[in-house]
Amino acid sequence: MDENSKKADIKILDNVRKALIKNHFDCEVFLTVDEAKKFIVNKIGRNKKIGMGGSVTASDMSIADILTRNSNKVYSHNQKMSLEERRKLWLKAIDSDFYIASPQAVTRDGKLVFIDGNGNRCAAITWGPKELILIAGKNKITRDQDDGLWRARNIAAIKNNIRLDKKNPCVVSGKCEDCFSPERICNIVTILWKKPNLTKVTVVLINEELGY
Repeated sequence: MDENSKKADIKILDNVRKALIKNHFDCEVFLTVDEAKKFIVNKIGRNKKIGMGGSVTASDMSIADILTRNSNKVYSHNQKMSLEERRKLWLKAIDSDFYIASPQAVTRDGKLVFIDGNGNRCAAITWGPKELILIAGKNKITRDQDDGLWRARNIAAIKNNIRLDKKNPCVVSGKCEDCFSPERICNIVTILWKKPNLTKVTVVLINEELGY
């Protein structure tokens, strides 16, 4: 990427940062994944309980592994677990010191868009954990709420359906079909217009393309 494009992207991220702060979120902008990772690890410290929201972005950054090595207890589910095992983990995650997740979209006017299948992540980002750390690459910046919802349904959801090996119609058509499939992963929408009153929220914006 040339320097002019980098400068333009940073300007966009900085404007989004200002909008998020206006909506009472804390926000930091980083040029690289390594810088963002260092910030998150230092912010959390050691001997904390940390819930993970099934974030491809956080997984790509190996955040859970680093935090575990720092003597933190990390609650992170995987698809091999039974539903009951996952449910027990989700309940522990919602009572954590920190909860790490990634929105499907961050709007230019400072809103955060999440779509969920089971609701555990959407529940945790509204109430429960003492502090949220929400990570997003520049690819998740959208014009407004409608554009954010479109991105969540027609980009993020399709990629996640493929990742999870779901046999939903969007995998074939390449667009959201608003299906009635029992495997549907887009059942719940949560939009943070402003920071939840009882939860500290830090949004970490990174000038790289990350996650879905």
